[in-house]
Amino acid sequence: MSDEWIKIFESDFYVREMIKVWDEGEKWANWIDEVVSKYKLEKKVLDIPCGIGRVSYFLANRGYKVTGIDISERMISMARSNIQNGKFIVGDMRKIKEIIGNEKYDLVINIYNSLGYYSEEDDLKILESLRDSTRKIVVINLDNRDYIIYNRPNEYYTYIPPYLVYSKVEFEQETSRLKIYRKYYLNDKEVGEMIYEQRLYSIHEILALLKKAGLQPIEVLSGYSWKKFSIMDPEMTIIATPA
Repeated sequence: MSDEWIKIFESDFYVREMIKVWDEGEKWANWIDEVVSKYKLEKKVLDIPCGIGRVSYFLANRGYKVTGIDISERMISMARSNIQNGKFIVGDMRKIKEIIGNEKYDLVINIYNSLGYYSEEDDLKILESLRDSTRKIVVINLDNRDYIIYNRPNEYYTYIPPYLVYSKVEFEQETSRLKIYRKYYLNDKEVGEMIYEQRLYSIHEILALLKKAGLQPIEVLSGYSWKKFSIMDPEMTIIATPA
């Protein structure tokens, strides 16, 4: 990942976004617990990228043995502070084997739209790394491109404490990349900006990439639910197993 991405992930702006959605981690942990029960998995999970540990925290509290990997040193430092009984490592998710060696997990989770930062070839490497890290199940959660391009406004404001955030987005249909430009305001003054882009996937594209990576989808769901995914759902969550 480029230095620019690492700067973004370690910025106070991005960290505040992760803190804002912290409570959502408990909902994911509840659902993951159901996955473990349904598929009779060991309570040993690889969370990659783990960010500040928003999912790992609630899994660890449920007695899971959690390993988290993230490319951001700041994120890993925060995860270690948040979860004392977990193992957290700085590393690139394209190179998982170099980080964990031959260790394998019953469950590997890749949550919060964590593909698309690189090229499609790199996303394939990530999926292959996820495949090689599991004995049984991989869970991948992504934003649904077809929902985003028709339902997200081109300009909008959000509140990410303590910042008021103005966002402008442009979708490049030739590459399926969403370009995001954000300005951050504090006490009515602009205090920073963030500019980045990310590849979005439609369901047929990600399923084709999974097949190429040697992963076989067994369920395609909506977010952290057991509802079968439909084209107008904001998120898609794929439960897959090595082919």
